[in-house]
Amino acid sequence: MRAAGSAPSPGRPRVNLRFAGLGLVVVAALAWEGWRFYEQRATAGRLFASGSIEATEVDVSPKIPGRVTRLLAQEGDQVRAGQVLVEMETGEAGAQVDQARAAVVAAEARVAQARQAVTTQQQVTDAQVAQAEAQLAAAEARVPQAEAALLWQSRTVQEAVASAQAQLSAAQAQVSAARSALAKARDDLRRAKELFGQGAVAEQQVDAAQAAYDAAVAQDRGAEQAVTQAQAALATARANELQVAIRQQDVEVSRHAVAEARAALRNAQTGRSLVAQRRQDLSAAEAMLAQARANLKYLEIVASHNSIAAPAGGVILMKHIEAGEVVAAGAPIFTLINPDDTWLRVFIPEDQIGRVKTGQQARVMVDSFPGRTFLGRVVEISTRAEFTPGNVQTREDRVKQVFGVKVQLENRDRSLKPGMPADAEILVGGPEEQGRR
Repeated sequence: MRAAGSAPSPGRPRVNLRFAGLGLVVVAALAWEGWRFYEQRATAGRLFASGSIEATEVDVSPKIPGRVTRLLAQEGDQVRAGQVLVEMETGEAGAQVDQARAAVVAAEARVAQARQAVTTQQQVTDAQVAQAEAQLAAAEARVPQAEAALLWQSRTVQEAVASAQAQLSAAQAQVSAARSALAKARDDLRRAKELFGQGAVAEQQVDAAQAAYDAAVAQDRGAEQAVTQAQAALATARANELQVAIRQQDVEVSRHAVAEARAALRNAQTGRSLVAQRRQDLSAAEAMLAQARANLKYLEIVASHNSIAAPAGGVILMKHIEAGEVVAAGAPIFTLINPDDTWLRVFIPEDQIGRVKTGQQARVMVDSFPGRTFLGRVVEISTRAEFTPGNVQTREDRVKQVFGVKVQLENRDRSLKPGMPADAEILVGGPEEQGRR
């Protein structure tokens, strides 16, 4: 044994070189076996893919154009819903208010003229009688139209409710069947594990039982989602019953219009039709005045809204405008992200996309958190290749096509940030599931 700090013998380096060469051979062999093991894992029920973290984005925009006078937040700030982020100068809105005030003055003048016409017109003419008769005929024609619309709406709603109820019953039956299948798959998996522990079955049978159980879990979740969708469809169909009431009201309104037209005809026949016409003109003028005043009130409210608040809570991802710049209506000033709604977008080759299904579980790793795994679930699969070569002719070229897959992630502690590179391991089932597809 050589003491610590003693000089090595002259022949020792050659021995070290020989051992180093042997070590390289061993490392290469282990790497080859590791790659084979990786390939077997991918074939045995896992797909590996990489991508980057994404999150839901919301733009903060003004409803009217104006100049930004002050920004009350910066990129990276955490904001709450309703928090004021921008202060604006709304000079153009002030000009619109002035125009609306002028329109109110003009409408008031028209109302005054209509009132004067009512007081000055007293004579009845044959033309006015004919006009009253035409109005009565039009009102009477609208009654059967409204009644037919009511009948059609009532039948449509009834059929929609019945169909939605049938779909709900079918979905509930599927849930019952899926839960029975899940219970059987759970028992089969437990039995397979027990037999494997006793050495009575091979590990492949346990893997097959596990894959069957995973498929049963996915089918059960799908059946529950179908029930939820059917319940929503039934609720929508029942909500449409309000349309029946609206159609009924249309019938009543049309009948009331007939009564009014008959009354107008009687007024015209008694020599007061011209007065009635002038009163209709007055009503129209008053309606225009009311509309002009409502528009003025709205523009005054808009002009007073010189601040913009966050539409939702989140983190400011990007600032698009600086203080002093003029921004158009609807143009983004800030972009917010919701860190609680994050996902990973990965791309799967065409020859493997058939193994991926919505609802499958995934494990995601990011470089920023070594050794930590984030759970996810496949929620969306592209229906067409997102990267397609110009000429796809050979089998090798077709394999190059990839499909986007969205994996929804759990990010309760908000560790995941948009743009982080990540690796996903999608649990797609064992080799047997490939044969079934």
